[in-house]
Amino acid sequence: MRRSLKKYASMVAKLSLDELIGQLMCVNISLSTTPEQFEEYCKERKPGSIFLNGHTGSSIKTFTEIANRHSPIPVIVASDIEHGPGMELPGERMLPNCMAWGACNDAELVKQAGADTAKICRKNGIHWTFAPVVDLNINSNNPESNIRSISDDPNRVIAMAGAHMEGMQEKGYMMTTCKHFPGQGMDDRNSHFVTVENPLSQRKWISTYGAVYKEMIRRGTPAIMTGHITLPAFQSQDEGPLGPLPATLSKALTTDLLKNKLGFKGCIVSDAMGMIGASSHYPIDEMIVRFFNAGGDMYLFPRLIDYDFLKKAVEDGEVSMERLQDAAMRVMYLKDRARLFEDEETVLSEIEDNVPIGETAQKIADKSICVVRDQNGIIPTKLPKGSKILLVNAMEDFFHKGPKGDEFAPLKQAFLDAGHQVTELYVPSYTQIKDERDNYDLILVNLKFSSRDTHGGSLRIGWDNIDAFWHTYVFQHPKAVLTSFGDPYKIREFPYVKTYINAFSYTEDSQRSVAKVILGQIPAQGKSPVSFPPYFDRED
Repeated sequence: MRRSLKKYASMVAKLSLDELIGQLMCVNISLSTTPEQFEEYCKERKPGSIFLNGHTGSSIKTFTEIANRHSPIPVIVASDIEHGPGMELPGERMLPNCMAWGACNDAELVKQAGADTAKICRKNGIHWTFAPVVDLNINSNNPESNIRSISDDPNRVIAMAGAHMEGMQEKGYMMTTCKHFPGQGMDDRNSHFVTVENPLSQRKWISTYGAVYKEMIRRGTPAIMTGHITLPAFQSQDEGPLGPLPATLSKALTTDLLKNKLGFKGCIVSDAMGMIGASSHYPIDEMIVRFFNAGGDMYLFPRLIDYDFLKKAVEDGEVSMERLQDAAMRVMYLKDRARLFEDEETVLSEIEDNVPIGETAQKIADKSICVVRDQNGIIPTKLPKGSKILLVNAMEDFFHKGPKGDEFAPLKQAFLDAGHQVTELYVPSYTQIKDERDNYDLILVNLKFSSRDTHGGSLRIGWDNIDAFWHTYVFQHPKAVLTSFGDPYKIREFPYVKTYINAFSYTEDSQRSVAKVILGQIPAQGKSPVSFPPYFDRED
């Protein structure tokens, strides 16, 4: 790899200091940013990468063309495509959440999903994703990983994440980023709010998270994201003003462990540097300097002033030109693998217009449903057509926005299509349950709580949802089924339920699959990707 990086040396040597710094910046373009505002930004700053979430393909094209007018080297367009194009591209299909891949446990299907995702994203102008998530969700109380993780087992993560990565990259349509080094999923806090810790010993880390990263490096990941996570077993206690530093700022983790010990030679991108897990350690003018001196290569997401801070540090000798040129060569390597030095129209002409990602998504969902408990043997239900079904929906929507009323529309439609009558109650009171309960042949209690749809500090059900379960009226019904469409550990908060299902995912395909299992249209085929004793064990 070192020899191959040198092929970009002449390209990098031609860049002015301002252009060099620009190549190492990934700029977040919010939905409120106008093309005119971004044009002014690019005239001065010339970023080498742009990040867009929630933009349409035409919007992505507009901003990419603006950036390329001012950058001496084609920009690489990034997004957070963790589980399918629909996660960030309006109107496109989502894949089931990543933990459902672990429950599906079918590497060929997951690889196909990666290939489908890459084609659709490249057609919409996205070259680079900050995925796959290769964290191990070992702590059931971790509010940040949860269903974003595939499993708590390194081998399952390697198999599924490796397959997805290979599918995405096989034609060079999209580059991947394994995250979050040195490993999320051990703490019960959120690195958006505070620096979190991976407390494993050196020996234990090497056999778990280290094994995952070593194998993903071997399989060819071109980028790794460092997280705002400490790993004290590999760091000194006086490394920073508050003790061990997060990997984004730590030379011990970024250079000594990731680059030297694990042998990673690709591009190291930071997690968002405005997150409190990073920004709480040093004054704002030191952050970007410390990231590059730690060994990082692409800074996410710079403020205008950060360019000036880094330029001054180079001029003052705090950051060497050699370090920045080394970082830039790694960025060039990433761009080259994404085929950005080829004619884009030629690349796009290889991709078919109708990619059957919906079929792939549904197959993954159908193989991922786990019936954890069915004490009364009511699954599959044997309901005659026209039966009355009540959906009791409880949730904590993203950023505490509350339910919109359509979160379980696919589930409702599946039962309507089967010829049943369906009534929905969103976050009802227990008195509503008491009055309604006996009018129904089947009650489905649906939970939507996870790292993808909570207020971020906890996955626990709070007072705003628990009223529906007061007096446990709902579970006194002889045919009551509780399904978690997210957090797989919800059985601990409802240990008294007689019928409990884990879907690991809230997407439309996962909802249809749960309906199929309940109706007996397909068997429950999922193999639990996480262990949660005494309630259930991971299944091979």
